[in-house]
Amino acid sequence: MPPTVHPRIWIGNASCVSCHYDTFDNLAAVVAGRRRFTLYPPAAIANLYVGPIDHTMAGQPVGLADGSDRGDPRYPRFDALRDQAFEAELGPGDALYLPKLWWHRVEATAPFNLLVNYWWDGFSGGPDAPYTAMLLAMIAIAERPAPERAAWSAFFDHYVFRPNGHPLAHLPEERHGILGPLAGGNYGQIRAFVMRLLRGG
Repeated sequence: MPPTVHPRIWIGNASCVSCHYDTFDNLAAVVAGRRRFTLYPPAAIANLYVGPIDHTMAGQPVGLADGSDRGDPRYPRFDALRDQAFEAELGPGDALYLPKLWWHRVEATAPFNLLVNYWWDGFSGGPDAPYTAMLLAMIAIAERPAPERAAWSAFFDHYVFRPNGHPLAHLPEERHGILGPLAGGNYGQIRAFVMRLLRGG
């Protein structure tokens, strides 16, 4: 991880942190006590019955179904997911790497527990975060008619998620314009263009 990343120390007794995700990569190391991590991949989001994103206990929305009894009628889709969870039991000296956006519940099971963790984003090109882009997309797209949402989904796949590779791979690199490498100055150009659009320019 980058040398600018600083450790955080978490000291407490037996407790449980609800199932949530982080927008940063996370390395968690147990110093004292024991921790149980229950993990779900990002694609599990629809079956975790996630709560609101603006009224939360600690900043992140939580998966309400995680920890519920099998057959709970409030969360019918969760039963198919619960047996696919990954579990890791950590003792002193053990560490776990959690990729960003992986859902995880953390249980401290000993009377005294001490954890050190590191959060960082190894792929950030600047101050703009994917989470911010998602919220803006909710404003612009989420309540448009279904056919239009499907059309925008195709555009997002083509330009952003790129399952078929770079959208201008059929042209020489010098013709890629602002779709060229972000590190080559295009980050700033795209950001300036977006800011002009947001200001109505």
